[in-house]
Amino acid sequence: MKICVCIKEVPDSDTPPDKLSIDKEKLKIIPTENISSTVNTFDLNAVELALKFSENFNDCEITIISTGNNFTSEVIKKPIAMGADKLVICESEKLDHIDVYTTANILSKMINKTGPYDVIFCGRHASDFDMASVPFGISEILQIPIINIVRDIKPKNDEFIIEKIITDGFQVLSARLPLVLTVGSQAGDPRFPTLKGIMDASKTKLEKIKLSDLDLNSNDDLINQIEIEKIYFPENYNQIEYIKGENNKEKAVNLLRILKKEGIF
Repeated sequence: MKICVCIKEVPDSDTPPDKLSIDKEKLKIIPTENISSTVNTFDLNAVELALKFSENFNDCEITIISTGNNFTSEVIKKPIAMGADKLVICESEKLDHIDVYTTANILSKMINKTGPYDVIFCGRHASDFDMASVPFGISEILQIPIINIVRDIKPKNDEFIIEKIITDGFQVLSARLPLVLTVGSQAGDPRFPTLKGIMDASKTKLEKIKLSDLDLNSNDDLINQIEIEKIYFPENYNQIEYIKGENNKEKAVNLLRILKKEGIF
């Protein structure tokens, strides 16, 4: 069984807005001070589900792939510390500001280069732009069926039983491989790396694929298909009114009076 997990290094999602600014000319978000980066949380959920799935097989290999620029070694290696086997990256300045289409295209070519794989796991979306489009692009480019927001997958005879999250519960599906699966927090929290895993990850060398090795159609495959027109921080227009009173009982009475006046009660 060969498994692939696509991951992305993103700025820490807990970074407060006052530590970020917007370059209106280049249309990108710039930190006003050094901020930490991390592997996208849903991608780590995908790694966790891949590790659980691999336990059903005696012979299984999990390859982590990622594309981008200026990777942080100790960050991008976390899936290896969790228990994955290989880490393959494609790193270039040309990949610094690519859109979801180009990202899906590059990842698909990396999958073809290092695969084939039986299952391709992806996080349901990345925390930086929340577009949730790359896994569907990979599915379309590779012509592999996709199942969205999976919380579990188990083998059964010649098929695989998959639990897919829906609005009011989950569906149980059966499918054959190969598959692309997107994963969210419902799959379970990512496991903590063991000391041995951390030590092994520190010794692991990043396997690098050059853009020139991916059979690209000159620069056409690197031309963004999506044009960003505006990036902005949402403004909060909420009006706050403090309820006055000598004590909590009087404040509660005043609150009820206001709610009745507004027609809420």
